[in-house]
Amino acid sequence: MINVPYAGYNYYHQDGWEITRPDGIRHYTIVFIRNPFYYVVKDGYELKTIYVERPSFLFYRPSDYQHFYLRNAPYTDDWIHFIGDEKEIDKLFEDLGLPFSKALTLYDSSEPSSIMQMIAAEARKSSEHHDKIMDSLLRILLYKISDLHGKGDDAGMDFTSGTIESYRRRFNILRNRIYQGGEAARIGGVAELADEMNMSVSYFQHVYKALYGVPVTKDIIISRIEYASYLLLNQNEGISETAAICGYDSVEHFNRQFKKIKGCSPGDYKKSHDR
Repeated sequence: MINVPYAGYNYYHQDGWEITRPDGIRHYTIVFIRNPFYYVVKDGYELKTIYVERPSFLFYRPSDYQHFYLRNAPYTDDWIHFIGDEKEIDKLFEDLGLPFSKALTLYDSSEPSSIMQMIAAEARKSSEHHDKIMDSLLRILLYKISDLHGKGDDAGMDFTSGTIESYRRRFNILRNRIYQGGEAARIGGVAELADEMNMSVSYFQHVYKALYGVPVTKDIIISRIEYASYLLLNQNEGISETAAICGYDSVEHFNRQFKKIKGCSPGDYKKSHDR
């Protein structure tokens, strides 16, 4: 079992922050640094300083050299110290492809950071299942980071210029709207969304895919089918009426997309949940 004795979320330092641990510490460490920062890598007797422009994760083993900082500027991070069987933990990191002592930048760190917030909150509690909860949350965090890192979409993004990332706030609002119940059914098409953002269709699609790892058309389809699933189970509408409500002019097209997402036809889906 992995134990988490200490964790912190959204620790803010107005004038910067610096951690230097030449011999490491007795815990494994995860740090999510929310601002640009520097970290130092030790290679034998050589020290190399690396600048990281975007929010990123650092993972350290107990004996790893640790030095990361940002001076004379606001600094914010989330952090976790954890312990357990070192062979098991090292193998877990290896299996998940998570590197130690090297910054890992994701195209979207919002979900991992939310999990770190849960871990930090749970660390202050004491309950019957506390240790199991912490073990589970820590593993979920690592699996989530590995999944996001493994998407391979990072390579297509321009992390250096920050141009893509500058759109995230506006696109987050748009994506949340797409997934608000029947809102996707009211979207006329990608051109409509691109026009809202004052972008060409091709550039809008490029930014959306870079930020979220999926095409906007896929999100629209998934949202429509999820809303259709809700209607089939909670309303008395028939298949054709449900298709129309969800933005489909063709029932056949609706049936094909429903089966592709849900693995069965709308009729079979409704029957299987009516039992």
